[in-house]
Amino acid sequence: MTIQERRLEKGWSQEELARHAGLSTRTIQRIESGQKAGLESLKCLAAVFETSISTLMQEQTMTDQETTDQPMIHKIEREAIEYAQSVLTGPRKGQSDPLSKTEREAIAFAKKLLGMFKT
Repeated sequence: MTIQERRLEKGWSQEELARHAGLSTRTIQRIESGQKAGLESLKCLAAVFETSISTLMQEQTMTDQETTDQPMIHKIEREAIEYAQSVLTGPRKGQSDPLSKTEREAIAFAKKLLGMFKT
């Protein structure tokens, strides 16, 4: 659970959380936008949310990992889809098919997968 999720669970605005924790609103904004919270900020937030500093640190690390992994996965998916689409158009009129049987089977499989990603 992120700091923002914890704050919203309590029904607090960023300003209210800042006031309860003894931090600036800007610090809360920075933490919620993905910047790592410093140890002193974590101590204040842990006290307000009645949890341990280590719990908040673990949650912050997990959130960082998800944020780091996700764009790469999406980038790879996009590249695979773009490549598949370029190959799926096949040879132009008058050109011979330069693909082997195995490559054509792989393309057929990619077409099926591509259908799952289209929105």
